[in-house]
Amino acid sequence: MVWFAERFLWDGERPEWTWVPSKSVGPIRFGQSKEEVSAALGEPITAWGEMYARWYPFYGVGIDTYYDQESQTLAAVAVDACRGPQVTLDGTPLVGRLPSELEPWLDKTASTLEDDPTLPEYVDGLRFGPRGEPYLLSLGLILRCQQNGDHARCRPVFLAPQWAMRGQEWIEDLIPEREWLTY
Repeated sequence: MVWFAERFLWDGERPEWTWVPSKSVGPIRFGQSKEEVSAALGEPITAWGEMYARWYPFYGVGIDTYYDQESQTLAAVAVDACRGPQVTLDGTPLVGRLPSELEPWLDKTASTLEDDPTLPEYVDGLRFGPRGEPYLLSLGLILRCQQNGDHARCRPVFLAPQWAMRGQEWIEDLIPEREWLTY
């Protein structure tokens, strides 16, 4: 078997975005409509039909956006590990990293999350999904992996608060590991 490998952009080649948990990822904010997201990214929406009822890829930017069915507003952003923007939190780059590079950051960050007694048990701290991918749901972060050649690189998924609160089982069903369309 031959693993497909696409060109990998290094940090200096990528646009730099900042993630503000529960609020925004780069120029887009949770709660925006698909039209507002399109305008903020400067990339037109070329299709929006039944297939794209909850998911829309912005190929030129290297992200997938997910929308809440009821409100039709932005609820999650997944960044392509190979060619999406570099997204940072407090100076830590999260996109395109080898999972082992982010392990110390995950441990440190999880240890700083306070248990909020009003939140469900699964929300605080570090959890792992069925594929072993780490979740920090109280921040609204899933660190998925994307295969590229012989390497698996981090493809973070950033969640709006209302989606993070629903739990990892719900998220696994709603946001597939990767939407398999050709960029």
